[in-house]
Amino acid sequence: MALLEVKGLSTYFFMRRGVVKAVDDVSFSVDRGETLGLVGESGCGKSVTSLSILRLVPIPGKIMGGSVRYDGVDLLSLSEGEMRRFRGRHLAMILQDPLSSLNPVFRIGFQVGEGIVIHDKVKGKPLRQRVVDLLRWLGIPAAETRVRDYPHQFSGGMRQRVVGAVSLACNPQVLIADEPTTSLDVTIQRQYLDLLNKIQQQRQLAMIFVTHDFGIVAQMCDHVGVMYAGRMVENATMRDIFDKPAHPYTEALMNSVPKVEERVERLYSIPGQPPPLLNLKPGCPFVSRCPRKFGKCESNEFPPEVEISENHSVRCWHYV
Repeated sequence: MALLEVKGLSTYFFMRRGVVKAVDDVSFSVDRGETLGLVGESGCGKSVTSLSILRLVPIPGKIMGGSVRYDGVDLLSLSEGEMRRFRGRHLAMILQDPLSSLNPVFRIGFQVGEGIVIHDKVKGKPLRQRVVDLLRWLGIPAAETRVRDYPHQFSGGMRQRVVGAVSLACNPQVLIADEPTTSLDVTIQRQYLDLLNKIQQQRQLAMIFVTHDFGIVAQMCDHVGVMYAGRMVENATMRDIFDKPAHPYTEALMNSVPKVEERVERLYSIPGQPPPLLNLKPGCPFVSRCPRKFGKCESNEFPPEVEISENHSVRCWHYV
């Protein structure tokens, strides 16, 4: 049994004009030491999936169904008090924007140590030493003095490391990284990814890595889940996604990655726009943009999941 198993997860947002099915019947699993990459265009449900696992969906969102099992425990069946004991201690998340996820009025030492106080009941000098060691481990120079600084006194790369320290403070077994390198330049991004790789190997973390960057997918991920319009349309090993993409949307994403060895007048882009998720029509949501559509694709039925090879499943009428 995998460390984290998500089955049939559905999260809807109830708006005045209708229902937004941000996540609809999503399933995947991650084991210790493995990394699952969640890829897809903006608005496809990657971040909401991550927040749903931790039960941090903002109002007016609501988890409508499915199960999220951590080491056999269904997190969706726990009370809010019980769930608080799992957040930080067993599952943690690195949010997208370190500047907005850190509180500007509290010192870094307080924010990194808050989870340690809550979960491990450590205070005083032992707490301070643990925070300093954690910051030093994440590559922050002069950690002994920087614990007294505020977030605005750190660069973007250092703030991202601080957010990582907050997430890793209580030694979680599952780490969700929601586009943690978006605000970093290429050099700092590489350093940060190398750091996450090192931490994962040392602690045997199960990681979910949300990203748009297929270069990061190739470097970080063992498996890849491709999401579109709130659905998981393809789930495969990293190698199969690059060598044998099955869903037309996955193929289109791969074709959108510029190739250094090719000279073209115009870069490829996927025609059209993702469908609005408000009152989304039934059926395959990619049909209006799909170059391989045929009669069945126009039906009001979403294609079932088909396993086309070992550890490679797809939802497309071409494989049914």
